This record gives sequence, structure tokens and C-alpha cells, in this order.
Amino acid sequence: MIRRFTSLLLGLALVGGGMSACAPAKDDGTTTAKALAQALTKHTVGELPFDQPGATIQKELDALAKGVDPVWPAVSVENVVVNKDGSAKVALDYSWKLPKTTTAWAYKTEASMQRDGDGWKIAWAPAMIEPSLKAGERLKIDSLYTQRAGILDASGDAIVKDRPVRIVGINKNGLSEADAEAGASALAAVLEIDPTNFIAKVKAYGPVAFVDAITLRDDAFAALDQVRLKSIPGFLATVGTMPLAPSRTFAQAILGTVRDATAEDIEKSKGEVVAGQVVGASGLQAAFDSQLAGTPGITVLAVPGETSSEQSTEKPSTAAPATASPTPAAATDQPPRQLFSVPPVEGKDVKTTLVTAIQNDAEGALAHLSTPSSVVVMRASTGAILASANGPASNGYNTAFLGQYAPGSTFKIATALGLLRQGLTPDSKLSCTPKFTADGKNFLNAPGYAASALGEISMTVAIAHSCNTAFVSQFDKLPQDKLADAAAALGIGMSNDLGLDAFMGSVPRDSAGTEHAASMIGQGKVQASPLALAALMSTVVKGSVSAPVLIDAHDGKAKPASSPALTAPEALALQSMMRASVTDGYLDLLADLPGAPAIGKTGTAEFGTENPPHTHSWVIAAQGDIAVAVFVEDGDLGAVTAGPIAKAMLAAAAGK
Repeated sequence: MIRRFTSLLLGLALVGGGMSACAPAKDDGTTTAKALAQALTKHTVGELPFDQPGATIQKELDALAKGVDPVWPAVSVENVVVNKDGSAKVALDYSWKLPKTTTAWAYKTEASMQRDGDGWKIAWAPAMIEPSLKAGERLKIDSLYTQRAGILDASGDAIVKDRPVRIVGINKNGLSEADAEAGASALAAVLEIDPTNFIAKVKAYGPVAFVDAITLRDDAFAALDQVRLKSIPGFLATVGTMPLAPSRTFAQAILGTVRDATAEDIEKSKGEVVAGQVVGASGLQAAFDSQLAGTPGITVLAVPGETSSEQSTEKPSTAAPATASPTPAAATDQPPRQLFSVPPVEGKDVKTTLVTAIQNDAEGALAHLSTPSSVVVMRASTGAILASANGPASNGYNTAFLGQYAPGSTFKIATALGLLRQGLTPDSKLSCTPKFTADGKNFLNAPGYAASALGEISMTVAIAHSCNTAFVSQFDKLPQDKLADAAAALGIGMSNDLGLDAFMGSVPRDSAGTEHAASMIGQGKVQASPLALAALMSTVVKGSVSAPVLIDAHDGKAKPASSPALTAPEALALQSMMRASVTDGYLDLLADLPGAPAIGKTGTAEFGTENPPHTHSWVIAAQGDIAVAVFVEDGDLGAVTAGPIAKAMLAAAAGK
């Protein structure tokens, strides 16, 4: 922390070879005053001329700075008044930028100097730092944090709120070091955490400290082996609260988590974060951390300095050892004095578009899957995301928003739009053959393709039965850039700030040959996320681009990729073909849903190098104003794996 700088030259005489140079004019006090202000700003005295040894004053500055580190003021000179008796008064302006507040702490102090030859000697006094500061007092910043604001669902009810937890750890009070280490090892085994790190943490803490290992929800704590826990030396579980969702998995990748600020958080924040503060670690908790946390109240205190005998035994300190002289007894008898205060400002809730009941249903629909999976439910007219869930095998990753996968036959909706713009109609005939060769590559239909749907069939039938060869056969009639334009008209590739990172799909504009042919059926280099396909489905229903919305009143500045916009006749044509998927195709399981007619499209995207290849399972579907996208990595045919989940979600969303 201490940085030395070269002392200012206050006078210089040059004599040599019988020649002399004129000495510069004596310092009128301004140069020394500015050097003082610079030294105080850096809280480093260097070799400035004081009336006490510089090392003594440096110790005082270090002790003063310790309680407010890394915060320190900027100091400047307002004026210097020189008296006839050779003394001078320096008016100093102080300005502190305190953590997480726009209100600066500003005040003036005064320093005394006395002429000393051609230079000056500065009289040290604590009041030079703050006008009321007394000898032996130290500065301290206290932060007062209000309760963290909540994350709300679409109805305004709190999703994330303070819920009971158990803070599990080892209480070292009364334990020998050997017993404490044994207890730490045994507890780590029960909790299935890294024993090496926890044992080291327990050893580092003081002899009477409680050393936390993990914070668990009440249900997770109850599931532990209570008999084993009670047998562990020093085991202790204290009751507390933390801002949590209804369950560990509920919208986990969206909501995110919080944690107590780490040493790394504090160091990176440069004073914005302090020990004991709760900070957002991921998801919306991190993205909207400032809004949720609010602004802490800041109080600057003058407190009695520690005597050399005062030592903490509870936790190891990472701060530098105190270098100040022992505090005078009189100073330790004084209560803390408030020098400056800014009241806290409460955080503001973040209201999402999530519907708790639908989100719960989405979580449940994926609970049985053993590969990464996701469900996205949107209200087509507004773009509101009513639910976005990821299966347990996603392991906390936001597959729904960030997954980049070949969309397979769901992308035939974009291809169909491109063909409509090339002059075809839903009734136009396409050739559906068992095999089609494009630029030397053979394309086949999905296993079990119905023989009755082969031959010259309408584009509507090709959509309903998902004939690969029918669409690939048109690759030389629909240029790649026109295919990309059609996808863009359906929302693929749009830019949109949801408040969280999201991948809205990509379609290359320069694919050629077999890569272009593969693009016609959502393979090649075409990529989409489940969210992107939910937006595509919503756009077909709405008749114009439906940009996803996650945070109420948050302007995502959505901008579709450059493309001719979707027209009403085009949307109606796509809807009619997707209805055929339900009435005469692979999505007939949606036909018995009560209410508005359901529409949709299956998708089975090949990946990997095995023969036969593994497949991703997709379904996009809609009923009324509700659009759904379902994805299962390494699943069966779209209708087989994703179809029942899509049906369950449409039924769950009905009327909610």
C-alpha cells in the first residue's frame, strides 16, 4: 500500500569551474502545499519535511487508512496564506468517493507550515485529515445493508424470498486442534465436500470460532444422516435464512444464486463490496445485483485506536498488521463519533414474466430425463416467457437459452416460408422419394417414414409427415441467402437483451452444395436454442416477430435480423401446414387437446459420427396464444420423446 516518491527540490545552487547559476526563487508555500496534498491523497508521506519523523507520521496514516481501506480521499489545495512571522496556513479540500453511493463526503481542513530556510516545515496534526479528529482516533466505515429485494413471478408474488436454511459447520470452542481436525474430516465426508479445503479452513480459524462448511435448505439438511452428524466432534448447525427459490431446481439457471462476498469479490470491487455482504453469484441475481441489493447506508466513524494488546481470536485477518503506535489511554475511553452518514436505499424487486404453476409443471415434465433437456413456454402475442426449465442432466446450465443445436425438421417451417416466397403454395407438389442425392450426398427420410406419404405430395403433406427428401430436392430453387432471410423473418438470429445471455439462433448465408442442402432440413451449420425455436413458433402464431421477454418493463431493444417481414398471408399458410401435422401427421397426439386447434412441428436432428447417428428430439407447438418448444438431447424421434412433453405443457398452460 505504501508508495514512496522523490522529495521536491526546494532550492538548488550550482557552483563550478568559476561559474555560478542563479538559485531559483524561494518556495512561496504553494509547491510544498501541493506536495502535501499529493502525499495525503496517496497516504504516503515520502520525504516531505514534517516537524516529526516521517516514519512516525507514516505509521499514523497507515493506521488511519486501515479501517477504511481501500477507500481514501482525493486532497487538493484551496489556498495558502503566508503570515509575516514566517508561518503559513494551507486550506485543503477533501473529497471521498464512498462505496455504492453517489453522495460525496466533502469538507475542508487546515494545515500549518513554518518557514525553514528556503523551504517549509509542516506541523503534523490528525485534524489535518479530518477537522475533529483527535490523537489516537482511527477512521472506520460501517455499511448498513437493507434486506435484499426479491425476484417476483408474473403475478407479483415473490419467487425468491428469505427461506429457512441450516448453516452447518464445526464449533471449535472446547475442542483440541486434533479433535477439530477430526471433526472437519468427518463432516466433510457426510456433506460430500472437499475435506482438504475444509480442514485447512478449520485450522486457520481461532480456537473458539464457528467454521461454516455449507448452507443447506431445511429439507436438504433433514435428508442427511443425523446420527452420523451428532457423533462428529464440534458439529453444529445454526438456523438462518437466505434468499431462495421454492426449490433447488426451480428456474435455477434463470434465477441464479447468491453468496456471501468472497475475498475475491471484495478485492475486485475496489471498495464497492465489503465483508458480510450478500452478492449475486449467477443468473438474475448477478445480472440485477445492484437493483436487488439497493444502496447500502454508509457511516464514517472516528473510533478509538486499538492498543497493542488487543487481538482478535475468532478469525484470521487478511489485513496488514497494525503499524501505529499504541493508542493513548484517553482515546480508548471515548465512544465512536459519527463523522458522515448516508442512509441506505432499499433494493427494488425484479419482476419476471414467469408463471409459477407453469414453471413447476415444466420442471416436473423434464425430471425423468437422463440427458440435457429444456422446455420454453411463451405467450405469442407479448413474447412473455411463462416458463423456462432445464432438465436435471443440464447440471445447472441454461440449455433453454444458451444451447446451440441443429433444429432438425422444426426448421422446415423456415424452409417452407422461403419456398412460399419463391412462388410455391401449401398445395404445390414436391417429390418425396426414399432417397435424394444432392451434390453427391445421399439424404434419407427418418426411420419408419410412412410409405403412403411417398411420391408427389403437397408441401402441406411434406410438413405433416416431415419428408426430408421433398425439402432437400428444392435446394437448387431456394438460395441459401433467401433461406436465411426466411428464418430471420421468423425471429431466428434476432438481437434482444433479455437481461440474461441468450442465443437466438444462426443461419449461414453462404452455405453451398451439400451444406446448403442440409440447411433445408435444419442440419449443416444451422443452429438454434430452444428459446429461439419458441420465438419462431410464437412468431408464426402472432404473424410478426415475437421477441422473448423475461423481465417486466425491461426494454430489450429487440431487433430482428435484416429480412423482409413476415406477412399475414404467409403466417396463415404456415399455420395451416402446421395444423396438418396434428390432423394428418406425426403430432396427432395433440389432436384431442380441448380448446383452440393445436398446431406444431416435430424435429429429429442427427449428430455425432456413429452409425446410425444419435438424434436430438424437438417439438414446437402452439394452442391459442401459447407457444411451446421442447428439446431433448440424444432422444428418440421428436414425436416420440418431445411430443408428450409438448402436449403436457400445452395442457398445463391452458387458462393459466
